[in-house]
Amino acid sequence: MYCSDYQCSHSITLMADRWGDDLRLSDIEPRLVCTACGTRGADVRPDFNWHTKGPIGGMGYR
Repeated sequence: MYCSDYQCSHSITLMADRWGDDLRLSDIEPRLVCTACGTRGADVRPDFNWHTKGPIGGMGYR
């Protein structure tokens, strides 16, 4: 996920396992808040390098 503020450009990688397959990520983008600058909204993109990084702390593997 990338902050919607082009000046901030903060990003974070999350595992989407917590959300059901029927949820469209574009439906939750406006509700996400950047932890760096506080801007509401995010650009959610797939992580094509998923096999080279582990999940963030607290998420774990299934």
